[in-house]
Amino acid sequence: MWKNVRLLFSKELLGAVRDRRTLILTVFFPLIFYPLILSVMGQFNEAERIRLETLTPAVLLVDRSDDAIFRDELNASDAFFWIQEESVDSGLVALKDDNGNLLMVVTKESGGEGIGLDVTLYYDQSDQFAYAAAEQVRGFLESYLKRVVNDKLIQLGMLEEVQAATPPLSIDTIDVATGESIGRMILSRLLPYFMVLAILTGAMGLGAEITAGEKERSTIATLLVSQLSRTEIVVGKFLTVLTASLMSSLLSAVGLLIGVRFFGGGLSPVGASGAVFNLDLPAFGWMLVVLVPLAVILAALVIIVGSYARSQKEASTFLLPIYMVIVLVGMVSMTGSVTFEGARFLIPVANALYALQDIILGDASFQNLFYTLIANVISGAALIAAAVQLFKREAVLFRS
Repeated sequence: MWKNVRLLFSKELLGAVRDRRTLILTVFFPLIFYPLILSVMGQFNEAERIRLETLTPAVLLVDRSDDAIFRDELNASDAFFWIQEESVDSGLVALKDDNGNLLMVVTKESGGEGIGLDVTLYYDQSDQFAYAAAEQVRGFLESYLKRVVNDKLIQLGMLEEVQAATPPLSIDTIDVATGESIGRMILSRLLPYFMVLAILTGAMGLGAEITAGEKERSTIATLLVSQLSRTEIVVGKFLTVLTASLMSSLLSAVGLLIGVRFFGGGLSPVGASGAVFNLDLPAFGWMLVVLVPLAVILAALVIIVGSYARSQKEASTFLLPIYMVIVLVGMVSMTGSVTFEGARFLIPVANALYALQDIILGDASFQNLFYTLIANVISGAALIAAAVQLFKREAVLFRS
């Protein structure tokens, strides 16, 4: 029995090694694809880490301490630059208008010169840059107070106490994030990911069916001998896949928003006036403008893969890397660990995820939207042209 099992095992294993799909899943993905993707993600994360470490925060300052030593230390510090505010209210307004990373209010009721300060930091604790700025300000205050206390101890001749001195430091933090800002932040992480993923899943099923599926059923020959040109066939199939993928994405967005509106899930605090945040029609319009070129790219990719594949099963195998890229990029965008700005919006697919986030947050800039649309429109047009050229090659359509 074991001899026959061994013979069958050898036969099947040899067939698997010769199968391109098996090689892709067992060799290419683990050894080449995953390290490549993770290296790219690592470079983005490293750039983000360096950016946070080299951040020079803008601190809105309300100084009621009237302490000359503290003010001199502020002026000499290069850990941040400060902007004078007259009151806490004006500082909170400036903070809301993004004129600074945080608001620092300093008061003093007792204590000698340079000490006895009470500090309150106002910042949005969900903002990683505001959090990093608060940590830098906290480090500055700790260093400042330790140096002041040590100087006073040295002046008093208490050298032995210098090393053990732990100066009192009173820092209160107040989170200025509102229910609306938190809701928008969470929704901006979830909604783009699900919408983009729905575009791909909607395109993959139908796209493989009307390309590789027709080849597998041998019905594509009938279509090729019709009066339609190869270009017309590709455009017709492409528009079908594009429509299905966009419908899938929009319905996914509607479903998610309905769930948030009626069931909350922790995303939609509700008061007397209902949900604390809303997405207006202009925001939806811009989201659609960003989604259409992205859907063009993904639909064209599915048509290319489906036209090249010999069967639906092979098409599914070849589409898996695309699916994994979308999932990985989407997961990175959901964590908020990578910031997109400037030329990074020229990176197709990823730019759409971050542009959608900015639109939901109300932070989208014309430059970033322009870069996103230009990059994705050009990429989509190039992929459609590639799909047409591929469909004109008999050796590809009828390869065995």
